[in-house]
Amino acid sequence: MRTHNLLICLAVFILGGWQLAFAQAARGERILARCEEAYAGIEDYTVDLAATINMERVQIPEMKATLYFKRPDRIHVKSGNFALLPRAGLAMPVTALTARYTAAFEATDSIEGKEVYRLILMARNPQAPVQSMTIWVDPSNHTIVQTTSSPYRGRSVTVKIRHALQEGRFWLPERMTAVFTTTLPDTIDEANDLFAAKPQLQEFRRPPRNGSMEIRYSNYRLNTGLSDELFKTNPE
Repeated sequence: MRTHNLLICLAVFILGGWQLAFAQAARGERILARCEEAYAGIEDYTVDLAATINMERVQIPEMKATLYFKRPDRIHVKSGNFALLPRAGLAMPVTALTARYTAAFEATDSIEGKEVYRLILMARNPQAPVQSMTIWVDPSNHTIVQTTSSPYRGRSVTVKIRHALQEGRFWLPERMTAVFTTTLPDTIDEANDLFAAKPQLQEFRRPPRNGSMEIRYSNYRLNTGLSDELFKTNPE
């Protein structure tokens, strides 16, 4: 009888764990879907960028550029010196996140005194460069205010995003700060390159070990009907 009762308790415990995991996954998917819905009215936008970088091996003056974005995740950057920056991180295409990752609610946290939801995203494709990431969502406007990921072994990136209301209804990035850290020894790793590879930038081909960058966004122009041709050209 005692063994029978033990098996029943074990079954209830396992079932309860599966139910909790399912509930957390369902809640995470709903929260991420709300983030996507918040951008549903945006087909494209153009915005001016200004960036400052303070990183090992990369000491350059402030950079300026124009970013063009079109749903779901097309990006074009017009600037000569913005080749140093990872273009995929300049915009927050939530549609791309929902297509590439599953989400699970993990906990409620506090960032700068505001309640936020912490979600764990897992890649749908086992070959994806980033297999998992943690994001924090502001439930008041369904914006992603912070992310943490490890795009390369031993290296982590934490991104904090401050949003501003555009046209009275869309919360879009106003300032983005990325902090890079690593515990790996300083070795050359050209295969995993954070920056665009260009002959004139060979000295930057190793991934940055530690440092930060700040990007400021201004003068948004929304839904101007950007041509698909713009995104077929090579970035300048």
